[in-house]
Amino acid sequence: MSANQQVRKDVSLFSALCLIYVFVVTMISLIYQTIVTLFQAIRYFGNLERIQKATESFMSRDGSYYLIAVCAGVFIFWLYRDGKLFKSDLRTQKRVMTPKTFGIVLSFLLLGQLGFVLFNQIFEAVLNIFGFSLFKAIESASAGSDSVTMFLYAGFFGPVSEELIFRGAGLRTFEKYGKVFAILMSSLIFGLFHGNIPQFFFATFVGIIFSYVTLEYSILWAMVFHVFNNLVIGDGLTYLYSFLPDDIGGLLHLFILLVGASVAVIFLINNKADIKMYVQENRSFTGAYRQAFRSVWFWIFTIFMFLTSLSLISHL
Repeated sequence: MSANQQVRKDVSLFSALCLIYVFVVTMISLIYQTIVTLFQAIRYFGNLERIQKATESFMSRDGSYYLIAVCAGVFIFWLYRDGKLFKSDLRTQKRVMTPKTFGIVLSFLLLGQLGFVLFNQIFEAVLNIFGFSLFKAIESASAGSDSVTMFLYAGFFGPVSEELIFRGAGLRTFEKYGKVFAILMSSLIFGLFHGNIPQFFFATFVGIIFSYVTLEYSILWAMVFHVFNNLVIGDGLTYLYSFLPDDIGGLLHLFILLVGASVAVIFLINNKADIKMYVQENRSFTGAYRQAFRSVWFWIFTIFMFLTSLSLISHL
């Protein structure tokens, strides 16, 4: 099999498995919701409206089925990597994560958060002109943890499982075609996987950061940053702001994002020559991207996740 055919095959298989994972999550959610509904039916026997509201409230706060789903997802990709997911895929590099590097990576996460906020504001304003709103999508992407199980999922098990799947299985699969190709392709699929338009851009951006950290430092550091993003920048700051007036909390959040984003932008400007050299030294072979985007399964996955994201856009 030629290198071009192998690229298309690898992208197709990984995209198809991501789609299967989405279906598995959906099935687990439906089964879990059915069980919850049965318990609520016993509790509020004969009151259909009360049963429905109680089920919806419980499902919105509980993350137990997510915990089950991520275990199933990791198992799927463990099989895909033929047992290498917890062995060679987790190998580390020699580079040491210094406090300075940690701070720079953190600044890029804050840059991504700022971009997420700005995109939401602009896109929401545009949609409002046509009578639509992105509020459901934004709420879904930025909702806090309302229960212990949701906290465990969003703060730890979710980030770790996503790193195993996308930076472990995905990134390592594509690495043989060049680091830059592996970083961009695995991050693009990671962004699409979220099935949420605002989160697509943010997840793709931070996916690039996590992928670089995985290749040059360690996937364990990528897990640390992913957990830090969800647990500290996400839930932690939200909890902190809850003790402040809304306007003060909003200004403080904007200030933190602007400071972090400024550091990231300054770093990009000062190191543009090194970044350009890294891209040149680790570029993929000619035709790799063309073959990747000729994958039928990649486009099936993309279209399905795009349609999923459209379901979160609602009328005003």
